[in-house]
Amino acid sequence: MSGLLLDTNVISELAKDTPTRRVVDFLSADQHEFWISSVVVHELEYGLQLLPLGRRRRNLQKLLESFFAEHRGRILPLDQAGAEWAARFRAHAHSSGRVLELGDALIAGTAKSRRLAVATRNVVDFSELELEVVNPWAPL
Repeated sequence: MSGLLLDTNVISELAKDTPTRRVVDFLSADQHEFWISSVVVHELEYGLQLLPLGRRRRNLQKLLESFFAEHRGRILPLDQAGAEWAARFRAHAHSSGRVLELGDALIAGTAKSRRLAVATRNVVDFSELELEVVNPWAPL
């Protein structure tokens, strides 16, 4: 699969003082087409808004603005098909005695409806769902 929907933790990794080399290399590779869910935009912006005003928040804001500008046109809204897949995924998880968080369900639903894989460190959160999951932290 060439299209990947990036989970929040993949983008957050870039904000670290020393991001994991595998993740940086993964995002630098030309072999994948990267997409971002509007849910991930919300999660990143929410985290940013919780930070106290100051240099760190300003620096992270600039980093996010740059990342989103670089991926302009690749931010996917939640549409009806994505919402319906998310509902199916959550209902199946509930029936199996598991909890699928709303954000993860919406990201997974967006990926499924767009025929994308999910790139995440939290592979277990998406493991029982009907979609391909890629871990950028894993050795090649």
